Amino acid sequence: MLVYELEITLQERVFFASREIDKFFLTEPVIGNYALAYAFNLVTAPYRVGDVKNEEPVYKVDLTSLNRRGIYLTPATPLQKPVLVVERFNALTDSYWYQMSPNVVVGDLAYKLDKELKRRPANFPQEGYLRLLDRGNRLGMFLCSREEVDIPPYIRLGKFNSKARVKIVQQWENPPRMYREDVPIDYYLNPLDIPASSRVKLFDLLSVPPVPLIKNIVLSGEFYQLAKGKCLPAGMAFGGLEECAP
Repeated sequence: MLVYELEITLQERVFFASREIDKFFLTEPVIGNYALAYAFNLVTAPYRVGDVKNEEPVYKVDLTSLNRRGIYLTPATPLQKPVLVVERFNALTDSYWYQMSPNVVVGDLAYKLDKELKRRPANFPQEGYLRLLDRGNRLGMFLCSREEVDIPPYIRLGKFNSKARVKIVQQWENPPRMYREDVPIDYYLNPLDIPASSRVKLFDLLSVPPVPLIKNIVLSGEFYQLAKGKCLPAGMAFGGLEECAP
């Protein structure tokens, strides 16, 4: 088993729709491991879809293939106090008069054409505010694999495909595996991926789609001993795929 400790440095502002409050769309300071699996090109998804309204995630198919290959990634946790910025966006038509249908500008030519074809417009917000992770934020994560993995120097993240640099901090080959009780873990984990034989005693919950994440965990079970004072739960794999699939 190979274990990589990776550091991600954001080169551009990164946006995920972690939470939506009216016209305020917020990015939480964490990157889920499902998003990272696609960002590292370990699984691929089509660049475009035929019908936005009928688009459905295929996590079960994609991530089950990683389980078969013995590859697992943890969520990425900020290494320092995260820096967040707020931006306003406005996609309204640049005309004196406009009318709104369900969250769509009626005066837009594209809407008129769609209306003639009796197609319902997609429900995209026209104006509001975004909270993003600012450039320069650093996040840490682990990647486990049965075989050597080609780690790209740069990846793309978020809804805007923002650029981020990846650095291998440390690498371990076949680290010792041992059972430990009540181990404190200060980085994010996906609770669906923790082995059933492990016991979670305490945790803080962060509710984000598609799967809530946990942090500040007290965990008993088998761990990889990576370095002095540094360990990683052993046997983690993408689980609960039935629950997060639509």
